[in-house]
Amino acid sequence: MKLIPGEIYHVYNRGNNKQRIFYTNEHYYFFLEKVRRYVVPYCEILAYSLLPNHFHFLITPNAKTNIPFTSAVENGIDIKSNGITMSQFSHGFQMLLSSYAKAINKRHKRTGSLFTQNTKAKRTSSDAFTLDYSLWCFIYIHNNPVEAGLASSPSSWAFSSCREYLGKSTNPICNLQLGKALLSLEMNELIAFDDCQIPDHIIDQIF
Repeated sequence: MKLIPGEIYHVYNRGNNKQRIFYTNEHYYFFLEKVRRYVVPYCEILAYSLLPNHFHFLITPNAKTNIPFTSAVENGIDIKSNGITMSQFSHGFQMLLSSYAKAINKRHKRTGSLFTQNTKAKRTSSDAFTLDYSLWCFIYIHNNPVEAGLASSPSSWAFSSCREYLGKSTNPICNLQLGKALLSLEMNELIAFDDCQIPDHIIDQIF
């Protein structure tokens, strides 16, 4: 997953065959702990939302994102890239999904893939203002739980970055200062996002 420095990307995946990936609140928090461990060091997270059978992240690369991964030690075992060129970010995301899936499979006595095979990364930023869909993607990510019927408002869903931007989180995983700068966010805009309807042609550009 090669990401261009300075650009913004919508990164997303879902459960294999649209199955659930989060069964309890504990699972959401467990996944976020792994995000903090495996993903946060290798990109700047601008927004996220976790839903029962899929997740969304809005990210931008940092200085470590595209450094080639060669090997690492995980739980005392030397893990190598097996000759495949992989960035630190790609490896981090791979570790996030594989370690989470392993834990869920063990807990629920299940086998097989938990996530679809390839995590998607869609560039949303552009030099042309009219072709930059990053703010729309930010809005979509926070409204997704409402559209799915899981919450009455973006701020009432516990497993997204909306509360981080509203100052209701003491331990955010997003780079809030960078997010506000890159997306020109203001508090009144965040509140107005509650009732924002995203046109279908915009949605087509963020996936």
